[in-house]
Amino acid sequence: MPARAWLSAKEPPINRVYLPFLFLSSHPLVEAVGGYVRKLAVLALRAVLQHRKGLEVAHQQIAFGEHHVAMSTRITSTGELVVELDIGDPRLLDRLILDDELRQAAWAGRQMRGIRGPMR
Repeated sequence: MPARAWLSAKEPPINRVYLPFLFLSSHPLVEAVGGYVRKLAVLALRAVLQHRKGLEVAHQQIAFGEHHVAMSTRITSTGELVVELDIGDPRLLDRLILDDELRQAAWAGRQMRGIRGPMR
């Protein structure tokens, strides 16, 4: 559709692109889910995005069949998204801890102990 045509339309056309990202999975998780580990990485990233809290997650868990999967996400210095996956704890299934929240909690703990300077 030419650009002019969609300017007059109510909404622009939607296109789908694929976002390449890296994922690391623990050996116990790979043994547990086998060939589904790539699909699990995509589902994990989708779970992060559904929370609409940001891309850098210190800890989140999802259920995948009978397995509980813990994950964290980070952005590298080169701008690549990395999803790390491991076996989760069923007691923490609905927990979401953002990277910023973890940093703030660590900073508050350092302040309480009288340690100065930002945590790196």
